[in-house]
Amino acid sequence: MDVDVDVDMVDVDRDRDRDVDRDLDGWEAGHRAAYGCGAWERACRQAGVLVAWCQEQSLGPGALAPRRVAADPGPRAKWPWGDGPHTVGLVLWRAAFDAGVLIDEVPLADTLRHCAPGAEPLAAGPLPDGARNGWIGFGSAESVARIRHVLQIHVAAEPVPSRPAAARPTLGHRVRELRATPDWEQGDWPAALARARAAMRQADDQRERGTWLPTAQERSAGRRTGLDRLPADEPAAAGGRTSSWLTQASRLVDLAAVLSAAADALPRDGHAGPGPLAHVLDSTAGACTALRTSTEELGHLWAAEPHPPVDPDSWEASHVPGALRTQTEETQDLLRTVAVFLWVLACG
Repeated sequence: MDVDVDVDMVDVDRDRDRDVDRDLDGWEAGHRAAYGCGAWERACRQAGVLVAWCQEQSLGPGALAPRRVAADPGPRAKWPWGDGPHTVGLVLWRAAFDAGVLIDEVPLADTLRHCAPGAEPLAAGPLPDGARNGWIGFGSAESVARIRHVLQIHVAAEPVPSRPAAARPTLGHRVRELRATPDWEQGDWPAALARARAAMRQADDQRERGTWLPTAQERSAGRRTGLDRLPADEPAAAGGRTSSWLTQASRLVDLAAVLSAAADALPRDGHAGPGPLAHVLDSTAGACTALRTSTEELGHLWAAEPHPPVDPDSWEASHVPGALRTQTEETQDLLRTVAVFLWVLACG
């Protein structure tokens, strides 16, 4: 039987597909430049943080294991990974692709329309290369409905009072906020600060009891690490067109490597382990390192701006969560305490 084919329509479809591919290529290139990975990998990584926080918050007293975000689909369906993060990631990927923005810049509220009852299944539209292998159920309306509550929880957590009124809460802002929120495992930065302060107390006690006799090399640690000239406030770059938070956080992250190197060069204790001062420096380096991921992310975003923001304070308010500011300030305060500790050591 002969089948009539509308050649013009076929050509239109092919042109549209090529336009989508070109758009996708440029969009992917933007993600690789900003994050060093593709959009799909970024979406899954950020989705993992959203899901992990929800799982941990759902743990009740005496619970033995976190609740699974995706319910058991039953024997008739084959799920590609078996849990919620990849489905959440697909929603984030699609919302960002439709808006033509980076994954982290997608407004969280925009993701909910893809989970709404009656919404077109995500599997019927563009998909990332990593999800085009025909897994049964992936991107279906049923799979997306199962993770809607995850996105609803994070959308309901906004707005953030420190953000400009016109700014819409974004995925990146929420993830940075969670990483700096101390009420769960991935945000437990106070524990790192507590370890450093405990190491200082232990070193002071050992020195007072005479079980630790600091060497000349140890007494000069403040000068060699630069902590003897720690500024009270981080200066802005020439012209003031920079993020003061980014300047401060970047210095703390850079100090982590300096402190670790200084600790490695110090004498070991009698059991070939780190000595008291090395333990202080290593613990402090760990506290500074906890800022690395968010600092590097925001550094890339700042550099990606077509022009330096006219109002750096407004830019910061839109990108730096209050919890992250608190973490940075507390880490800076720890560095001041370590600087005093090293000054006393040098004078002794």
